[in-house]
Amino acid sequence: MPGRIKSVTIIGSGNVAYHYFRIMTEKGLIVRQVSSRMDIPPEALMSDLVVIAVRDEFITRLVSRLRIGDDSTLVHTSGFIPSDCLKDSARNYGCLYPLQSLKKNQDTDFFNNVALCICGSNRQIRQDLKGLAKRLSSTVYELSDSQRQCLHIAAVFCNNFTNHLFGIAKQMLEKESIPFSILFPLMESTVHKAENEDPFDSQTGPAARGDMNVILAHLQRLDGDEREIYGVMSEKIMHYHKNREKE
Repeated sequence: MPGRIKSVTIIGSGNVAYHYFRIMTEKGLIVRQVSSRMDIPPEALMSDLVVIAVRDEFITRLVSRLRIGDDSTLVHTSGFIPSDCLKDSARNYGCLYPLQSLKKNQDTDFFNNVALCICGSNRQIRQDLKGLAKRLSSTVYELSDSQRQCLHIAAVFCNNFTNHLFGIAKQMLEKESIPFSILFPLMESTVHKAENEDPFDSQTGPAARGDMNVILAHLQRLDGDEREIYGVMSEKIMHYHKNREKE
Protein backbone atom coordinates (compact mmCIF):
# COMPACT_ATOMS: atom_id res chain seq x y z
CA MET A 1 0.00 0.00 0.00
CA PRO A 2 2.24 2.83 1.00
CA GLY A 3 0.53 5.88 -0.43
CA ARG A 4 -3.15 4.87 -0.44
CA ILE A 5 -3.78 6.07 3.12
CA LYS A 6 -2.38 9.56 3.50
CA SER A 7 -4.83 11.28 5.83
CA VAL A 8 -6.20 9.95 9.11
CA THR A 9 -8.77 11.14 11.62
CA ILE A 10 -8.54 9.63 15.09
CA ILE A 11 -11.67 9.78 17.22
CA GLY A 12 -10.78 9.52 20.90
CA SER A 13 -8.35 10.90 23.45
CA GLY A 14 -7.22 7.88 25.45
CA ASN A 15 -4.01 5.87 25.45
CA VAL A 16 -4.51 4.13 22.10
CA ALA A 17 -5.58 7.35 20.38
CA TYR A 18 -2.56 9.13 21.83
CA HIS A 19 -0.06 6.59 20.53
CA TYR A 20 -1.65 6.25 17.10
CA PHE A 21 -1.62 10.03 16.72
CA ARG A 22 2.07 10.23 17.65
CA ILE A 23 3.33 7.34 15.55
CA MET A 24 1.22 8.20 12.50
CA THR A 25 2.36 11.81 12.62
CA GLU A 26 5.98 10.68 12.90
CA LYS A 27 5.52 8.48 9.84
CA GLY A 28 4.42 11.47 7.76
CA LEU A 29 0.67 10.97 7.66
CA ILE A 30 -1.71 13.91 7.87
CA VAL A 31 -3.42 13.25 11.19
CA ARG A 32 -6.12 15.06 13.08
CA GLN A 33 -7.58 14.04 16.41
CA VAL A 34 -11.11 14.81 17.58
CA SER A 35 -12.92 14.02 20.79
CA SER A 36 -15.63 11.39 20.78
CA ARG A 37 -17.63 13.58 23.16
CA MET A 38 -18.13 16.43 20.71
CA ASP A 39 -19.99 16.86 17.43
CA ILE A 40 -17.53 15.49 14.89
CA PRO A 41 -17.17 17.92 11.95
CA PRO A 42 -18.10 16.40 8.56
CA GLU A 43 -14.67 17.22 7.11
CA ALA A 44 -13.05 15.02 9.76
CA LEU A 45 -14.92 12.04 8.32
CA MET A 46 -13.48 12.65 4.85
CA SER A 47 -9.99 11.42 5.72
CA ASP A 48 -8.72 8.32 3.95
CA LEU A 49 -8.92 6.50 7.29
CA VAL A 50 -11.15 7.22 10.29
CA VAL A 51 -10.01 5.45 13.46
CA ILE A 52 -12.37 4.94 16.40
CA ALA A 53 -10.08 4.68 19.42
CA VAL A 54 -12.45 4.65 22.38
CA ARG A 55 -13.40 2.15 25.08
CA ASP A 56 -15.37 -0.86 23.85
CA GLU A 57 -18.60 0.12 25.56
CA PHE A 58 -18.68 3.42 23.67
CA ILE A 59 -18.05 2.09 20.16
CA THR A 60 -21.61 1.16 19.23
CA ARG A 61 -23.00 4.45 20.54
CA LEU A 62 -20.39 6.43 18.63
CA VAL A 63 -20.79 4.47 15.40
CA SER A 64 -24.49 5.29 15.27
CA ARG A 65 -23.53 8.96 14.86
CA LEU A 66 -21.15 8.38 11.95
CA ARG A 67 -21.61 8.12 8.21
CA ILE A 68 -18.41 7.55 6.24
CA GLY A 69 -18.14 8.15 2.50
CA ASP A 70 -17.20 5.42 0.05
CA ASP A 71 -13.74 6.94 -0.43
CA SER A 72 -12.89 6.52 3.25
CA THR A 73 -12.36 3.55 5.55
CA LEU A 74 -13.68 3.27 9.10
CA VAL A 75 -11.88 1.09 11.67
CA HIS A 76 -11.94 0.55 15.40
CA THR A 77 -9.07 -0.50 17.64
CA SER A 78 -10.86 -3.01 19.88
CA GLY A 79 -9.47 -6.44 20.52
CA PHE A 80 -12.89 -8.03 20.95
CA ILE A 81 -15.68 -6.05 19.25
CA PRO A 82 -16.54 -7.54 15.81
CA SER A 83 -15.55 -5.29 12.92
CA ASP A 84 -18.94 -5.67 11.24
CA CYS A 85 -20.46 -3.44 13.93
CA LEU A 86 -19.23 -0.68 11.58
CA LYS A 87 -21.00 -1.91 8.45
CA ASP A 88 -24.04 0.36 8.78
CA SER A 89 -21.82 3.42 8.98
CA ALA A 90 -19.28 2.68 6.27
CA ARG A 91 -18.97 0.66 3.10
CA ASN A 92 -15.28 0.11 3.83
CA TYR A 93 -14.48 -0.92 7.39
CA GLY A 94 -12.15 -3.02 9.49
CA CYS A 95 -9.98 -3.15 12.58
CA LEU A 96 -6.53 -1.87 13.55
CA TYR A 97 -5.87 -3.50 16.93
CA PRO A 98 -2.57 -2.97 18.79
CA LEU A 99 -1.67 -5.97 20.94
CA GLN A 100 -0.09 -4.07 23.79
CA SER A 101 -0.97 -2.46 27.10
CA LEU A 102 -0.50 1.21 26.18
CA LYS A 103 0.12 4.16 28.46
CA LYS A 104 0.71 7.75 27.46
CA ASN A 105 4.09 8.01 29.19
CA GLN A 106 5.69 5.39 26.88
CA ASP A 107 8.06 6.48 24.12
CA THR A 108 6.98 5.88 20.55
CA ASP A 109 10.21 3.98 19.88
CA PHE A 110 8.71 0.90 21.49
CA PHE A 111 5.82 0.94 19.00
CA ASN A 112 7.93 -0.73 16.32
CA ASN A 113 7.63 -3.98 18.28
CA VAL A 114 3.90 -3.72 18.97
CA ALA A 115 1.97 -6.36 17.04
CA LEU A 116 -0.74 -4.70 14.94
CA CYS A 117 -3.67 -6.93 14.01
CA ILE A 118 -5.79 -5.94 11.04
CA CYS A 119 -8.93 -7.09 9.29
CA GLY A 120 -10.96 -5.50 6.53
CA SER A 121 -14.33 -5.77 4.82
CA ASN A 122 -12.77 -6.57 1.43
CA ARG A 123 -9.44 -7.46 -0.13
CA GLN A 124 -8.49 -3.90 -1.03
CA ILE A 125 -9.18 -2.61 2.47
CA ARG A 126 -7.13 -5.44 3.97
CA GLN A 127 -4.24 -4.53 1.67
CA ASP A 128 -4.55 -0.85 2.58
CA LEU A 129 -4.62 -1.52 6.32
CA LYS A 130 -1.78 -4.02 6.13
CA GLY A 131 0.33 -1.49 4.22
CA LEU A 132 -0.37 1.19 6.82
CA ALA A 133 0.31 -1.18 9.71
CA LYS A 134 3.69 -2.12 8.22
CA ARG A 135 4.63 1.56 8.20
CA LEU A 136 3.88 1.75 11.91
CA SER A 137 5.23 -1.59 13.19
CA SER A 138 7.56 -4.41 12.21
CA THR A 139 4.99 -6.99 13.37
CA VAL A 140 1.68 -7.20 11.52
CA TYR A 141 -0.95 -9.96 11.49
CA GLU A 142 -4.09 -10.29 9.40
CA LEU A 143 -6.67 -11.96 11.65
CA SER A 144 -10.37 -12.67 11.37
CA ASP A 145 -12.72 -11.29 14.01
CA SER A 146 -12.84 -14.72 15.63
CA GLN A 147 -9.05 -15.02 15.70
CA ARG A 148 -8.67 -11.52 17.15
CA GLN A 149 -11.21 -12.30 19.88
CA CYS A 150 -9.29 -15.44 20.81
CA LEU A 151 -6.07 -13.42 20.88
CA HIS A 152 -7.66 -10.81 23.12
CA ILE A 153 -8.75 -13.44 25.66
CA ALA A 154 -5.29 -15.02 25.56
CA ALA A 155 -3.77 -11.58 26.17
CA VAL A 156 -5.96 -11.14 29.26
CA PHE A 157 -4.59 -14.42 30.63
CA CYS A 158 -0.92 -13.69 29.98
CA ASN A 159 -0.95 -9.96 30.73
CA ASN A 160 -3.86 -8.76 32.87
CA PHE A 161 -4.17 -11.83 35.07
CA THR A 162 -0.40 -12.20 35.39
CA ASN A 163 -0.04 -8.53 36.30
CA HIS A 164 -2.63 -8.96 39.05
CA LEU A 165 -0.65 -11.91 40.40
CA PHE A 166 2.47 -9.73 40.35
CA GLY A 167 0.56 -7.22 42.46
CA ILE A 168 -0.44 -9.87 44.98
CA ALA A 169 3.16 -11.11 45.24
CA LYS A 170 4.39 -7.54 45.77
CA GLN A 171 1.91 -6.94 48.59
CA MET A 172 2.88 -10.18 50.29
CA LEU A 173 6.58 -9.30 50.20
CA GLU A 174 5.97 -5.76 51.45
CA LYS A 175 4.31 -7.18 54.57
CA GLU A 176 7.60 -8.93 55.36
CA SER A 177 9.82 -5.98 54.27
CA ILE A 178 11.19 -7.93 51.30
CA PRO A 179 11.88 -5.94 48.11
CA PHE A 180 9.73 -6.86 45.11
CA SER A 181 12.88 -6.74 42.97
CA ILE A 182 14.02 -10.04 44.46
CA LEU A 183 11.50 -11.71 42.11
CA PHE A 184 12.63 -9.94 38.93
CA PRO A 185 15.19 -12.59 37.82
CA LEU A 186 12.58 -15.31 38.37
CA MET A 187 9.97 -13.34 36.42
CA GLU A 188 12.41 -12.79 33.56
CA SER A 189 13.37 -16.47 33.53
CA THR A 190 9.71 -17.50 33.37
CA VAL A 191 9.07 -15.27 30.35
CA HIS A 192 12.26 -16.47 28.67
CA LYS A 193 11.24 -20.11 29.06
CA ALA A 194 7.74 -19.35 27.76
CA GLU A 195 9.31 -17.84 24.65
CA ASN A 196 11.42 -20.91 23.98
CA GLU A 197 9.34 -23.90 25.05
CA ASP A 198 5.79 -24.94 25.83
CA PRO A 199 4.88 -23.28 29.17
CA PHE A 200 3.21 -26.48 30.34
CA ASP A 201 6.49 -28.35 29.79
CA SER A 202 8.46 -25.89 31.92
CA GLN A 203 5.94 -25.78 34.78
CA THR A 204 7.55 -26.30 38.20
CA GLY A 205 6.42 -25.89 41.80
CA PRO A 206 4.46 -27.88 44.38
CA ALA A 207 1.27 -28.17 42.32
CA ALA A 208 3.11 -29.56 39.29
CA ARG A 209 4.79 -32.09 41.60
CA GLY A 210 1.55 -32.88 43.45
CA ASP A 211 3.21 -31.95 46.76
CA MET A 212 0.13 -31.57 48.96
CA ASN A 213 2.15 -31.02 52.16
CA VAL A 214 3.67 -27.83 50.78
CA ILE A 215 0.39 -26.69 49.20
CA LEU A 216 -1.52 -27.10 52.48
CA ALA A 217 1.24 -25.31 54.39
CA HIS A 218 1.06 -22.42 51.92
CA LEU A 219 -2.73 -22.24 52.23
CA GLN A 220 -2.49 -22.01 56.02
CA ARG A 221 -0.49 -18.80 55.66
CA LEU A 222 -2.99 -17.24 53.28
CA ASP A 223 -6.50 -15.89 53.64
CA GLY A 224 -9.14 -14.10 51.61
CA ASP A 225 -8.56 -13.61 47.91
CA GLU A 226 -4.96 -14.79 48.12
CA ARG A 227 -6.01 -18.14 49.55
CA GLU A 228 -8.80 -18.54 46.98
CA ILE A 229 -6.59 -17.74 44.00
CA TYR A 230 -3.79 -19.98 45.25
CA GLY A 231 -6.23 -22.86 45.72
CA VAL A 232 -7.84 -22.52 42.29
CA MET A 233 -4.53 -22.19 40.45
CA SER A 234 -2.97 -25.12 42.30
CA GLU A 235 -5.99 -27.30 41.58
CA LYS A 236 -5.87 -26.50 37.87
CA ILE A 237 -2.13 -27.16 37.63
CA MET A 238 -2.44 -30.49 39.47
CA HIS A 239 -5.41 -31.53 37.33
CA TYR A 240 -3.55 -30.75 34.12
CA HIS A 241 -0.41 -32.67 35.06
CA LYS A 242 -2.33 -35.67 36.43
CA ASN A 243 -4.21 -35.96 33.13
CA ARG A 244 -0.99 -35.56 31.23
CA GLU A 245 0.60 -38.44 33.11
CA LYS A 246 -2.30 -40.68 32.05
CA GLU A 247 -1.77 -39.98 28.35
